[in-house]
Amino acid sequence: ETLSHYPDALGQAMVKHYMAIVPVWGIQERMQPRDATIWLSQLLVEAAYHLLGMLAGLNRLYYSSFQFKRMHHFIDQMSIVPSDMATRLESLFHSDTATAATQLEELVREVVALVERHMPEVDVSPLRNKIGWRQQSWKPLSSVEGK
Repeated sequence: ETLSHYPDALGQAMVKHYMAIVPVWGIQERMQPRDATIWLSQLLVEAAYHLLGMLAGLNRLYYSSFQFKRMHHFIDQMSIVPSDMATRLESLFHSDTATAATQLEELVREVVALVERHMPEVDVSPLRNKIGWRQQSWKPLSSVEGK
């Protein structure tokens, strides 16, 4: 529900709070052989909730992930939102992990751009800096030193 007296500070605080998204796109490749399906699924769920929280703050909507229902209706209330957001969020959970991770990264990129455009007083660089990040393969110390 939106109120005409929704405080700007609350919207900004929500965006800042929900920016804590684990960059699944950067670790999923290394996690595949480790049989981490449940953990990766949990990270996707948490990331989806966090994106909704960021967008709620940006759109000055009250939001809680507790027993969250009616996602399409909630997103339909937003004027500042990536295109087809509800459908794209749902598709994260009907795709293989690699595809979902790539799709999530793109959604994060778009939401960060919207925050930068519509709420520039919020520093989104901690999240923006995760976009494009990939965990590097481990190398023996001797090969790193050139021995």
